[in-house]
Amino acid sequence: GERGRKSRQRSGARELRRHARLMEKRAIEDILNDADVICATVSFDFGLLGDREFDLLVIDEACQSVEPGCWVPLRFAQRVVLAGDHCQLPPTILSQPAARDGFAVSLMQRLVEHYGDRVTRRLTIQYRMNQSIMDFSSACFYENALVAHPSVRHHTLADLIDGASHNLQLGPVTFYDTAGAGWDEEQEPEGLSRLNPAEGKFVLGQVRALCDAGIRPQDIAVIAPYAAQVRWLRDQSPWDELEIDTVDGFQGREKEAVVISTVRSNKDNEIGFLADERRMNVAM
Repeated sequence: GERGRKSRQRSGARELRRHARLMEKRAIEDILNDADVICATVSFDFGLLGDREFDLLVIDEACQSVEPGCWVPLRFAQRVVLAGDHCQLPPTILSQPAARDGFAVSLMQRLVEHYGDRVTRRLTIQYRMNQSIMDFSSACFYENALVAHPSVRHHTLADLIDGASHNLQLGPVTFYDTAGAGWDEEQEPEGLSRLNPAEGKFVLGQVRALCDAGIRPQDIAVIAPYAAQVRWLRDQSPWDELEIDTVDGFQGREKEAVVISTVRSNKDNEIGFLADERRMNVAM
């Protein structure tokens, strides 16, 4: 009757799903068998690899993976290369108990701290920034080992301005101290993030000065440690081409000019997660 018909339909659907999974597995097997290199995330379903073994495993951005995340792929390889920078941002850990238990320490950071130069090869030449910008990170994080490549060593914004007249100070680094200006931070009404509208107006003023001097908005970035400040700046910015993001979100990117809004300013001298010096290293 009707009950039997529905039972046969369910049985047929299960058989179709089983057949589809089998075909998918065979297709994956064919692709893997023909591949010279396999690229995946560390959270990839490694069961698909079966008993395969690789000569070399390369884990990129290794310092942003929790240590257990690197353990699983290790068993498939004879040799491993971890590429990353333990002086930049660590894995994102939302659970404070997990962070206290060591999950905020990546495998690469742990190995560097235990074995140092025996397992580490440092790439010292950087192609990203003027030497004056580089000097801060080089001195504070890399034992003064960084070297600016000649293509960027003395590069300034003046190199981008084709004969334009301007009144802009175009030194490689400029700090603006806002202490005493009364620009106190605020907490976002419906969240825990922080913003500083007065500082935000000043930052957008700096962007306008850069644009008026001849720098294109698409060559400028504004970064801030707090998402609420990023949202405020994006809402107030008149430039569609201007990229505005958090320090964490901008890691690895670069622009000709970067304006950093630090946000925090309060009577209790609290700076929150800016106390993690690695975040300022990434920003610089």
